[in-house]
Amino acid sequence: MTRSVLSAAELYEAERATMLTVPESMLMDAAARAIAKECSALVPTGPVALLVGSGNNGGDALLAGALLAGSRDVTAVLVGSSAHERGLAALADAGGTVVAGDSPTAPDAVAGAALVVDGIVGLGAKAGLRPEATRLVDAISPDARVFAVDLPSGLEADSPSAELPHVRADVTVTFTALKRCLVENPAAASAGRVVLAEVGVAL
Repeated sequence: MTRSVLSAAELYEAERATMLTVPESMLMDAAARAIAKECSALVPTGPVALLVGSGNNGGDALLAGALLAGSRDVTAVLVGSSAHERGLAALADAGGTVVAGDSPTAPDAVAGAALVVDGIVGLGAKAGLRPEATRLVDAISPDARVFAVDLPSGLEADSPSAELPHVRADVTVTFTALKRCLVENPAAASAGRVVLAEVGVAL
């Protein structure tokens, strides 16, 4: 782990090299524990909505949601055509619920949450959100707290720009190293408080 700013390409290479000897599941479980810890500190009680994309950020959110579901209501709202299978199974086993992002009940699940966990897209995503994701982000209650996994969705890791639709987080837990969008404004203003977590990726 380093407090230096690394590019998405540098981080992908570090993850690739690490996963030659460390199972990806171990890295994701470490990320989930860090997310759950910070989520509990941010909002200790009340319902949780997970905005879950198709990639590993969505998987991290699901696994963290499974850790939170033992003591509170957790609903995963699937933003995309698929989701991390192990994360879905873990959430179901813990008593969490899952709704499709295009379901009529999805915006209500988001609007009723005290804590919204953003796991829509991650490190390699381009700037901006798709319309279906924007619809759900717009449903977040102004009274809710928002937690971003690795970086707020809609921001681009290697850019300080914040012109396109994106998530505005109260807290962002990022992994292994800082990203440019988390330390340079205007993008950094949408990341809130940034927590750098160690998950086992060697640099």
